[in-house]
Amino acid sequence: MRQQHILLVGGRGHELPKAAALGVRHSMVQVPERASDEQAALAVRYAVLDYRNLDELLALVRDWHATDPFDAVLSFTEYGLDPASRVARDLGVPGDNLTAVVATRDKTRTRALLDRHRLSPVRHRVCATEAEAGDFLAGLGGRAVVLKPPSGGLSEGVYVVESEAQLAERWAWTKAVAGPEPVLAEEYLTGPEYSVESVSRHGRHEVVMVTEKLTTGFPGFVELGHQVPARLGAGELDAVEKLVLEFLDVIGQRTGPVHSELRLTPDGPRLIEAQTRVGGDQIWEMCELVRGADQITETMSALLGLPDPPRVPRARAAAIRFFARENVRVRHVEGIPEAGRAPGVLRVVCGLRSGRDLGPLLSSDSRQGYVLCTGDTTQDAVARAEAARDLVRVDSAPLAAAP
Repeated sequence: MRQQHILLVGGRGHELPKAAALGVRHSMVQVPERASDEQAALAVRYAVLDYRNLDELLALVRDWHATDPFDAVLSFTEYGLDPASRVARDLGVPGDNLTAVVATRDKTRTRALLDRHRLSPVRHRVCATEAEAGDFLAGLGGRAVVLKPPSGGLSEGVYVVESEAQLAERWAWTKAVAGPEPVLAEEYLTGPEYSVESVSRHGRHEVVMVTEKLTTGFPGFVELGHQVPARLGAGELDAVEKLVLEFLDVIGQRTGPVHSELRLTPDGPRLIEAQTRVGGDQIWEMCELVRGADQITETMSALLGLPDPPRVPRARAAAIRFFARENVRVRHVEGIPEAGRAPGVLRVVCGLRSGRDLGPLLSSDSRQGYVLCTGDTTQDAVARAEAARDLVRVDSAPLAAAP
């Protein structure tokens, strides 16, 4: 019997042992900054190129497919979603989720789609100029505005403007990321923030976990931690799940995970944005730990016609806390081994090193690692993660000219 063969477009590498565990062969296309000898050694075929160049990608994978056909094409990384769907369409194999990918990759398109379906109303405006953003801010009667690059990620370029005096500076910050694109201005939503992890199989959707989020707050909202399961009342959880399931139908989601972000406002849950991939920041791993739901393996199985893997939770709760220093020079770091031995700790990843200069915390990529913990309850997991993080002691000095 022929062993099934998949094409992976990008990724951080945690997809590879999951494919192997299913008994599936894989080939991989990877961008230079994430390429490694280990990935190449595990793949049937391996190429390093910018897979956003569709012509170059298609020329390569058509040749591969002619020699050793693919049974599905997948991507679980942000910028690989669109090319993976287009390749699947071109080759005529499972993995085409392009309608949902296009609907979510551009935040202005997402807002327009929600408006058409009268779902999750949020006042917003697509602004080509700072003056247009100023008019939108003035029209909200004192309510704060969030500025976003339409196709950005990792919280990069997302800033809150609370007054006209802040607009010029924060418009410039967002435009530095958005480039020639217009800027999406939205009313600032109040209330706690959550993400919703879902998985779909051939247009049938399931919410598998809701995640509480901790961010830096004004003005940039870089994520500092997450914990699961979210501590929501039954009515709140029902409202959140109902909104997300309707949203997945609206975007035309077919097969695979979706990571949706929302706020629970005084008027009910409101969507912020979504991506057709697993949640980053090890949220995908916490989903496996607490719910037993391996969204990556379940997606591979659905596209290849294999049985769903069993769900076996390994913890009641989990939490992650990030190292997020900014505008300092690190002089000395100690306590990392002690943190790794602390109660409930699964892993400590710490990039803080003596002599390292840390600039401003502009996005998730600016953080310096994390502590991942489990616990008996969400509160217990949070306490353990924060206690372990605090065991890592950092002696630092402010940078002479902090940005």
